[in-house]
Amino acid sequence: MLENSRGFIRSSTFLSRVAPWWMVGVLLFFYVLSILDRLILNMLIVPIQKELQFTDFQISLLIGPAFSICFGLFGYPLGWAADRFSRRRVIFGGLIVWSMATVFTGLSKTLPFLFSSRIGVGVGEAALSPAAYSLIADKFPKERLATAMSVFGMGPKVGTAVAFAVGGLVFTYSTELDGITWPFIGALSSWRLALLMVGAPGILFAFLAFSFSEPQRCSIRKKATSDISVRTYIIQNKPLFFTLLLGFSFSAIAASGLVSWVPTYLTREFGLSPNEYAPIMGVINLISASSIVVKGVVIDWLYSRGVRDAHVRFYTWMLAVTVPLSILAFNTSNPYIFMCVYGVVDVVLVSFLIYVGATIQMMVPQHMRGQITAIFMFLIMTLAAGVAPSLVASFTDFVFESEAALGKSLMLVTAGSSVVAFVMLRIALRYLKPRMEAIAADVIAVAPTPSSPDVRGAVATPHA
Repeated sequence: MLENSRGFIRSSTFLSRVAPWWMVGVLLFFYVLSILDRLILNMLIVPIQKELQFTDFQISLLIGPAFSICFGLFGYPLGWAADRFSRRRVIFGGLIVWSMATVFTGLSKTLPFLFSSRIGVGVGEAALSPAAYSLIADKFPKERLATAMSVFGMGPKVGTAVAFAVGGLVFTYSTELDGITWPFIGALSSWRLALLMVGAPGILFAFLAFSFSEPQRCSIRKKATSDISVRTYIIQNKPLFFTLLLGFSFSAIAASGLVSWVPTYLTREFGLSPNEYAPIMGVINLISASSIVVKGVVIDWLYSRGVRDAHVRFYTWMLAVTVPLSILAFNTSNPYIFMCVYGVVDVVLVSFLIYVGATIQMMVPQHMRGQITAIFMFLIMTLAAGVAPSLVASFTDFVFESEAALGKSLMLVTAGSSVVAFVMLRIALRYLKPRMEAIAADVIAVAPTPSSPDVRGAVATPHA
């Protein structure tokens, strides 16, 4: 009997240790699916333009604003829902919506229909991040939060790698089926079939959202902040929020411009087809994904040794190398040198959301985490990432007036945005450090109101 009890205890202990990581693994899988559905269109630009005769600017509306604006607009109400209702159900519904919208993208035959379908992808994917960050924050102690967040944060890089690997295979397979007449649908060109093959499985995978339990909501804040509204909290911390938003928004511009147009650049500049560049880019993105976990461990190590603003400070250290590397990348005539240098830039830029997510979860009261995460996602994804594809295309079409100048456009947007991001985030550290130190000491540091004589308007530093 005693042996049975011990075995039961050991089994329960094992399950209690594995369960949080199973949840993170499922959330990571969903993130990968979302990135695959989001980016598969970027690999299909050339055949879409060939069939529908779209310009670069028209295509940029599909891969940029159509997705990003609604991703941001619906983030807040879905973040509000994640703060109040079952986060698993919020994620389940979002996955169903974006998977079906990806299927409809493949069935679209006009620009307005394509635009509407991409809006659906954005709406569905907006449900994932606020709910997932909240789930992880309630499942892990703050000393291990960056590591858990970094595993989830691998989603964009693993998703991009999968997009290149699976996208290349799917496109090759769909090309072999080009012209076949399908029941109820009719004949489908290769790019349309590729979108259907990518989107449809997500409808079944959505049920994995119920394979883990909903963690109990908890807060590391004292009751003093439990009744503060989101608006009041943001006003009280205006300099901190403004600099963080501006810094990460410009990081998003640089990152989104690269993700959106590098596949097309590889074809135009070096004459490589998706089948040729996809394996190498896939490996680069998997290496980049692995680096995210390493960075998460480093950040947790720094945090445990008193660097309370480590999440943002560490990012600025890496951001400093982006400008010279982006200039080098788009001035080389060797495609393999380009992909290697681009890989380093990619390691720095594209994983910025883990720094945003972890900082917010540790910085704000529990009852508004989903909402403030959604506000950040709205401003970063709508005003930044949504603008980036069209900004690059505008330089190409209206300034240089040549598709061959895509590399120059990418270099200008990436280098310029990285400089602004670095400056703003270094300023943000001035306000972030006292805030994080106050939280680490479990002290509520209340910021002065805008009418206060304290001209900084930042969070008051706790007294020793």
